[in-house]
Amino acid sequence: MPEEPSMMYIFYGTDENYDKTTGDLKDGKFRYVIYTPFATTESTGLPSKPHAPGMPWLMDPGTHRAHIMVGPFK
Repeated sequence: MPEEPSMMYIFYGTDENYDKTTGDLKDGKFRYVIYTPFATTESTGLPSKPHAPGMPWLMDPGTHRAHIMVGPFK
């Protein structure tokens, strides 16, 4: 885990939609993770669970593993 705020971008999908020849992924989705060590729900104003698909939320608040999750929209 990073010691300071960092960002990770994840682009993912199914094996069936991945073309190994070209590297193209059809119908892929993005998930964003913003690492914020020791952030809390109080310091960020974010909930500790997602309220709706695609909405940001804080996972593992108050720990060195704290990070903001922004999942794909359904």
